[in-house]
Amino acid sequence: MPVGGFGVVALAAMFIAVGYRGIPLPVALVMAVIAITGMILRYTGFGRHLYAIGGNRLAAQLAGIDIRAHASLVFAGMGLLYGLAGLVLVARLDSAPPTAEGGLELNVIAAAVIGGTSLLGGRGTVVGAALGALLMESLANGMSLMNLPSAYQSITVGLVLLLAVYADLRGRGGVD
Repeated sequence: MPVGGFGVVALAAMFIAVGYRGIPLPVALVMAVIAITGMILRYTGFGRHLYAIGGNRLAAQLAGIDIRAHASLVFAGMGLLYGLAGLVLVARLDSAPPTAEGGLELNVIAAAVIGGTSLLGGRGTVVGAALGALLMESLANGMSLMNLPSAYQSITVGLVLLLAVYADLRGRGGVD
């Protein structure tokens, strides 16, 4: 029921946005990717196997899950999403600089951990990671509007990541 409710709210928001001035294509693509990957992870055996592999790799292997095949499919899917992101970036910039958007790995990890994904594996949702990314981008935008130097912005992202990892470990009982 919560997934259906979220879908209805998301659909209503999309119709309101389209009725006003239209919804930007990148936003529609992100919403579609979130919906598709969220449904794959939640409602398919493949998704349950991925959570099992993340939770305990050895137990998943002993349960008969082909870890190499699942990892290959995940990497293929990520390659597809990287290609889609590259197309959106090229469409936005009207060029394809090889160094565009480089060095964002820490931001991506921080967004995922803030969204509830555990670095120890086996936990997390696509919607949570997307909300974490939205929070991280809001933080970056606010720091940019305040004209903070980029070094301070990177330090802030690192501190937020440390706090999120600490909260995750404390929630799992790993830190006293």
